[in-house]
Amino acid sequence: MTTTTTLTAQITVYDVTLRDGNHALRHQASRELVRDYCQLADVSGVDYVEVGHGNGIGASSALVGFSLETDEVLLTTAREALTRKKLAVHCIPGFATVERDVLPALANGVDLVRIGTHVTEADTGAKHLTAVREAGREAVSVLMMSHMATIERLVEECTKVEGFGAQAVVLMDSAGHFSPADVTARISAIVDAVGIDVGFHAHNNLGVGIANALAALDAGATIVDGSSAALGAGAGNAQLECLAAVLVQEYGVDLGELTPFFRMGSLIAERAAGHLPKTTSSSVISALAGVFSGYAPHVQAIAEELNLEPALLWRELGARKVVAGQESIIREIARDLMDLS
Repeated sequence: MTTTTTLTAQITVYDVTLRDGNHALRHQASRELVRDYCQLADVSGVDYVEVGHGNGIGASSALVGFSLETDEVLLTTAREALTRKKLAVHCIPGFATVERDVLPALANGVDLVRIGTHVTEADTGAKHLTAVREAGREAVSVLMMSHMATIERLVEECTKVEGFGAQAVVLMDSAGHFSPADVTARISAIVDAVGIDVGFHAHNNLGVGIANALAALDAGATIVDGSSAALGAGAGNAQLECLAAVLVQEYGVDLGELTPFFRMGSLIAERAAGHLPKTTSSSVISALAGVFSGYAPHVQAIAEELNLEPALLWRELGARKVVAGQESIIREIARDLMDLS
């Protein structure tokens, strides 16, 4: 007999398909895909739809990959299609500036901005958080590569962003490194320490994306990320249609009719065929090494080119504590390994 657990808090379902999923598409999501997906999402039980380059607004570049479409095109297309749901973007200071990227995004109808910083460098997002709040929109702090900080440091950084004005803080398991027990310990500590909402963003490198998302909710998180057909960097994210089904069946969350979630998943499976993520030996090694999931295509291509074992490269990237945005160093590290062999 199944036991149904009812969550006492309101749960926010945050859809990252058109942003994190853009990593899997090499940032080539088209305006047509954004339009068609958002029309389906608009009648689903999601609360926010995040849209843009995999590394967020302002990130289209030779370093991390050029977008097929401009930020303006993606956002205005999404805004036109979303009449009920809120439009969100990811923003990494360094890629995105307030004047060039954040304010135009707000002018294009963005309701919520997630400001992503390395887990121990939340201070770098203070200016962006302030600008979004002063514009009267929702501002959320995202701590990326969250496995690279102790629980004590996580609590310290979350307390900081609350002081900066963040209305919520989200932990990103950017490397898919955590187990459910890891998530429980971290989310519980943060929930106890701050007075704002706490969220969790899973990656499925170890095959436990859904389990980690549910562990976060059980530990007191009220925001959970998901991606249709799991489309996302590396081995993908917590699969949204699976997450929705479990939230309804086991937790009693009211997400309305589940059919739109299934249609969203089917659309992505059709349009992103050939790009759908899967858990592989390489993704498991990257998770154990604690390396950003988005590095997967770069590691694979360089390893094949240089006839280098991918596992060696993943482990060396982890040993050097490489973080997102350092794609240019992968080839250099690979050549160092070749010189040692």
